[in-house]
Amino acid sequence: MPTVFQPDLRLPLEAPAQAPAGTSITAEDTQVYFTEVAFDYSAWSPSYNMHFGFWRAGLNPFRREGMLVEMNRVVGRALRLADAQPGAAPRRCVIDMGCGAGATARTLVGDNPSLYAVTVTNVAVQNSIAARLDAAAGVADRMAHVEADYTRTGLPAAQADGAWALESACYAEGTAKADFIREAARLLKPGARLAVADGFLLRRKPGRVAGWLHRLWADSWAVPTLAVRDDFIAALRDNGFEDIECKSLRWRVAPSALHIPVLATRFTLAELWKARGKLGAWRRKHIVASYCALALGMFWRDFDYCMVTATRSAG
Repeated sequence: MPTVFQPDLRLPLEAPAQAPAGTSITAEDTQVYFTEVAFDYSAWSPSYNMHFGFWRAGLNPFRREGMLVEMNRVVGRALRLADAQPGAAPRRCVIDMGCGAGATARTLVGDNPSLYAVTVTNVAVQNSIAARLDAAAGVADRMAHVEADYTRTGLPAAQADGAWALESACYAEGTAKADFIREAARLLKPGARLAVADGFLLRRKPGRVAGWLHRLWADSWAVPTLAVRDDFIAALRDNGFEDIECKSLRWRVAPSALHIPVLATRFTLAELWKARGKLGAWRRKHIVASYCALALGMFWRDFDYCMVTATRSAG
């Protein structure tokens, strides 16, 4: 791994995380949540693809893992790195901001032998899982896992050839996710691409039922709030991004989302049986949020699942 991506641990310590206005969720809550439920995600994907899948013609909608891996490749294509051929182009480094257990980076590095990846998460157990899966996939020499806040990584500026956040930008504070976007802009080379796939609110004040459902979902998955799409796009412009595109993936992720009811019910019953009816608070909330995610997707005026891409300007 190029030394340019070694984090500068001499940076001053962060101030204690504060909850954003309108929510009680803190960065510490998010960290505790992902630590407690880390291994539960294997029920969704043995490869720890901790996101919804992308369906296209030719993929079996009943086989979830294929759609999950396809979403990884959709993100990779959005970075426009396909022209980096082994032996013909310089090595390129990309950053996964909020990586979970690094599944997206593993897919992209496995597909392209000239690619290196740095993943950022503040959950130590996720990096442990990632290291084990990297070794099994034979890509450990081209993966580096950094334990840090993705809004303040300590990584050097203007060195990344691409960056993405796959269902992780929502964990930054505020409806614009400005701190996340600012750090992405700092990390990317001029002309490099950012891709964000996530749920977005379509208006600042959702309808009563949608607003209640969003709050229940967010609190259960330790999310401060979903981004408001227009606020997010404005923050991209304010931080030097151009060529901004926002595309709805609502129907592309729907087939994988429809796996939730059966899987969540089966998982809940099995875990309650093993734990004799006793599950930790965050594990219970995780199950609640799984059902809420499907219900929230039905409020089309208030919510959408989008891919937002942008290019770091040369200025």
